[in-house]
Amino acid sequence: MSVNEPNRTEEQLLEPEGAGGVAAPALQREERRALAAPQAPTRPGFHPREFLDEVVLELRKVIKPKRSELVNYASVVFFTLAFITALVYGLDYVYSLGASQLFK
Repeated sequence: MSVNEPNRTEEQLLEPEGAGGVAAPALQREERRALAAPQAPTRPGFHPREFLDEVVLELRKVIKPKRSELVNYASVVFFTLAFITALVYGLDYVYSLGASQLFK
């Protein structure tokens, strides 16, 4: 590698942007820091009032299910839970019979 060849960092800075094929100029160190640094909040710290206001705003976006939808969802959950419970019980029973026959 000669002195005149660009290193990996320089090549990354000079990679073409998008489909234009035009090479982007290398950013100055300060510009790169400004782009990479997260913006600090105007008021640092935790503010309970602001938090509660945001909670209320988010809760206003929630759509409550109608009674028929709630009954439908609850029944699906109940029957799925009953099915999985019966499946685990059945597999446990079958494996216990097999283990008792194996270790007799």
